Amino acid sequence: MKKPTTMPPVTGTPFIEPVLNRDRRSLSASLRGGRHPVSGVAAAFAAAPIDSPSAGEIAVCAPATLHLAEDLFERWNEALKSGDAQRVSRCYAEDAVLLPTVSNVPRLSRSEIQDYFEHFLQKKPVGKVNQRNVKLGCNKITDAGVYTFRIIDADRIEYVPARYTFVYESREGEWLIAHHHSSLMP
Repeated sequence: MKKPTTMPPVTGTPFIEPVLNRDRRSLSASLRGGRHPVSGVAAAFAAAPIDSPSAGEIAVCAPATLHLAEDLFERWNEALKSGDAQRVSRCYAEDAVLLPTVSNVPRLSRSEIQDYFEHFLQKKPVGKVNQRNVKLGCNKITDAGVYTFRIIDADRIEYVPARYTFVYESREGEWLIAHHHSSLMP
């Protein structure tokens, strides 16, 4: 008697259940000629997760609170008020990502972030959070919401509302911005 060949389910979703002798593909990939593998295929991930401890590691979580999220924003805002782009950039991790408010160029390092603030600080920005939603994790705080910048442009004071997301990470005992996305309100 021949033993049936079985494969474990991919996700439990009927349209992407595994088919013997075929790559696992998503529905959208199959509609585009099968060029995009389903998440979970080992070859699709070149790098290890950045926020998950490996099997032999123990994660020690730094205390994370709403009050800390507020303090971290104020530290960044005080750096803005100082007019010192280097001071602002020191709020960011070396490998931070900044998707800035008034530039279409992503900034992918502390030096690129400093360069952005060299220009942005000329408008003497001061931020005020209007609404925030904070999620706390192990060595991570995500603060997303709406803020308003007061800027001075051509000697006129303007108020610019924008959406924001800050992802703070505790690295070697210091809370730094790992990701910052800011976009003007539509």
